[in-house]
Amino acid sequence: MQRHGGISVYFRELISFLARSRIHSILTLESPTVQEVPKTSEYLEVVRLQSRILERYRHARDFPKSSVFHSSYYRLPEKFSLPSVVTVHDFTYERFIDGPALWVHRHQKNAAIRAAQAIICVSEATKSDLIELVGIRSDQMVYVIPNGVSDAFHPLKNIKYSPDDLLFVGDRRGYKNFRMLLEALRHLDGKRVLCVGGGALREEEFKGLPSSVKERVLHLGYVTDEQLNELYNKVHALVYPSAYEGFGIPVIEAMRAGCPVVSINCKALLEVGGQALSVASSETPMGLADAILRLTSQELRADLVSAGLIRASHYSWNATHDRTLNVYRDLAGS
Repeated sequence: MQRHGGISVYFRELISFLARSRIHSILTLESPTVQEVPKTSEYLEVVRLQSRILERYRHARDFPKSSVFHSSYYRLPEKFSLPSVVTVHDFTYERFIDGPALWVHRHQKNAAIRAAQAIICVSEATKSDLIELVGIRSDQMVYVIPNGVSDAFHPLKNIKYSPDDLLFVGDRRGYKNFRMLLEALRHLDGKRVLCVGGGALREEEFKGLPSSVKERVLHLGYVTDEQLNELYNKVHALVYPSAYEGFGIPVIEAMRAGCPVVSINCKALLEVGGQALSVASSETPMGLADAILRLTSQELRADLVSAGLIRASHYSWNATHDRTLNVYRDLAGS
């Protein structure tokens, strides 16, 4: 359904881990797909099926030899006796979307959660939302298994540091608070914002802002992990003023690359980044600008870089998926 994104990264890493661990897995894909996918190998069987009408909302076709079912996006197995696990990444729809889009999403998501024997939450913040918005039964196993971070992100030597460049990664709409960053630029003379992902910049994003702000915002389009790692190493900071996240993968990527992170008071980001974050004192453009200007102190910036590297060392995809594999084994045994 999507070329890139946190959920895609999660399952791509999981599939790779299972193959390396010599765990026999079946990857079922309804064609057409928009991503490059692995080929059938010794431990991974890739099955392509033609999509049916409204495939996304139907029960997923499974196979007699399957022992555990794990959908990448809130599907149910045709065979209800097959134990299922569901990974809950966030509750963005429930917090910020309304109308038919929310109703359809919530119906499918809640059905998958309630039918699952095991539920994986990517953070304690997401587990808290799960309890509040859906609830859990006494017969369901709930695990908090944080996301990992790719080895592609690491400090680079002999790379030119740009103290005037800030980085913004991902979607820029609504609760991501890109507008807050644009307005903060009024108070940040000489600073530029480099944007990665989220689609091309649109005129309406700059409505009411002076040309002096627009001239200091550059969209870099899609970049590879290697290019993103270079950006993390070059810029003054990653600015991630999102009001809501289930986890916040860019935050831990940046920290692993030795890049300080500026955020606002977001529960999941505070859980992931802890004391390694420069947190805005208020959720306002001025508050965000102050949190960025705080990093003018080279001593403070160096302390946050060091704290971020330590923080990031506690996250790895191998640890994430080793714990996920234990969930599969518990279900298969039951």
